[in-house]
Amino acid sequence: MAKCWFCKTRKGKRYCSPIENIICPICCAKNRMINIDCNEDCRYLEGVAYQKGREEEKEFSKLMESVPHGQYDDIFHDMEVAMMAGEIETYIRDIYIKGDIQITDKLVYESYKKVYRKHFKNELIEGDKLDKLTKRLLQLFDSNIEMWEFNMERSKIGQVFLRLMITIKNMSGGRLGEFGYLNHLKNNLFDTDLEDQFIVEDKFGNKTIHSIEKD
Repeated sequence: MAKCWFCKTRKGKRYCSPIENIICPICCAKNRMINIDCNEDCRYLEGVAYQKGREEEKEFSKLMESVPHGQYDDIFHDMEVAMMAGEIETYIRDIYIKGDIQITDKLVYESYKKVYRKHFKNELIEGDKLDKLTKRLLQLFDSNIEMWEFNMERSKIGQVFLRLMITIKNMSGGRLGEFGYLNHLKNNLFDTDLEDQFIVEDKFGNKTIHSIEKD
């Protein structure tokens, strides 16, 4: 029997349609409605846990609605915001490509949410309840917060995490699947350190990096 997609150690006994893979009962219990965007009719869902997750999501939906993200007022038009978002998404992309942590769009979404809850809602989140990705994001936050606060107000830094959550909502699920956002980062996000190089995109959307010939 195939091993669990999450832990890679125990046998996978349950097929999880949102991630299109097999997981073990323990990882199912730990990740349902937290790191997995569970189907409402899943027989393994607990009613109380499902309702709690939905109530929290409604709260964050209101927070996200307050963040300018329209065609003309998007906070991503702000250079400092775009640079901060780029740093975070590059970090996430590298983790996804490396594959040392099994992540999905939902897990990234929840990690952004936990960072916001901890640093902008001042909620206490016990360390043993944090997944590996969230721990790494919190480390990234601690390493960069001084620079971010130099460039913008703290409230706007919080808005960046909410705006990234909006991006995931727009790019994940449906025909895009549970990896729509991550695959977008993988396929479209390039390193900014391209000294003496430039990106060429053909008519099919394929991107290649070319070097500048020096005399």
